[in-house]
Amino acid sequence: MDDIVFVTADSVRYDYMDAMEFLSSFDVQKGVTAAHYTRPSLASIQASSLSSVLTGRVERPTLAETLSEAGYTCLGLSPNPNTDGEFGFDAGFDRYDSFLETGNRGSSLRQYLARFDLLRRIYYKFYPPQAKSEDRPSDREVVEQAIEWFNDAESPRFLWIHLMETHRPYGAGEEAVSKKLDQKAFFKPDKLTAAERDEIEGKYRDSLRRADENVEHLLSEVDSDPALVFTADHGEGFNDNGYYFHQPQLRRVDDCLLDVPVVFDGIDVADGPLSLLDLAPTIAASADASVPDRWLGNNLLETTTDSAVTIAPWHEQATVAWQDFENKLISRDADVTFEGSSRSTDATDEQEVPEDLKEQMRDLGYVK
Repeated sequence: MDDIVFVTADSVRYDYMDAMEFLSSFDVQKGVTAAHYTRPSLASIQASSLSSVLTGRVERPTLAETLSEAGYTCLGLSPNPNTDGEFGFDAGFDRYDSFLETGNRGSSLRQYLARFDLLRRIYYKFYPPQAKSEDRPSDREVVEQAIEWFNDAESPRFLWIHLMETHRPYGAGEEAVSKKLDQKAFFKPDKLTAAERDEIEGKYRDSLRRADENVEHLLSEVDSDPALVFTADHGEGFNDNGYYFHQPQLRRVDDCLLDVPVVFDGIDVADGPLSLLDLAPTIAASADASVPDRWLGNNLLETTTDSAVTIAPWHEQATVAWQDFENKLISRDADVTFEGSSRSTDATDEQEVPEDLKEQMRDLGYVK
């Protein structure tokens, strides 16, 4: 059985893939995400599940559990509080690290005030993503740890690594968008000058280039020639429809957020658009693992995908989009219930999150 390296990068738009020279040297397909921000999207990928979008948890069985049962050593690294084990992301992994630091907690007053829209806006002004981005390990540090884990593990090996520096503010220190410019784009995008718009997109493209270099470095340093799968959790907005960044509270399902790149190398699939729900079944099938019946995606080794569903939940409300890759049907403020063979799930089912974890997600703009 072949080793498998699965890389996801935060906020990578399909139409900006030209900034990633190494990954663009492979065939790049268009994938449609099942959710509009990190946690529900990555949860749905790892479980090939729409109910994972609604609960914000990785439903079981997971991709790692399935590969583990097939004999794989499973390794996971993701420096994002949205992918903490609290949400089921560690299920099936022999080693897993979300790099969660619990010592940097906000006050209960700040947590309470950030629940309200107006006060949330004030919160973002004083505690933007730049405030905590330097507390996370760099993507290169995460990659180096992944290389060490991989080379020390017993084959066959499955490695999942999530890269975070492509998320707003697109790096740390001088590499990142400044707090002042970030706030202007977030609150007053119509006031940005042409030079400021170019600066934001330039910082974003630079972050994509660094991510591309990190993927190339990862593959050059592991001690085998693994199959590679690369994608993003969602895209990013650059004033495409009057807003910047992905702002999950807007519940947008625009192409700039839904269309992401997908690369397969060492796994032979037909060209064509696909749903990110297809990734887990395809990876599992390529490893000769059993594909769970409850997974919703297609095994692209055997078939193609002709439609995709995206759910954009934000607390009690959701937007739903169905598309056949040419046309899109959108329902806003939808009452969403997913009915499967074993249980029913609706958009209010998300479980309570520990306060220290909420605080770290809030610093990324993810908590109401």
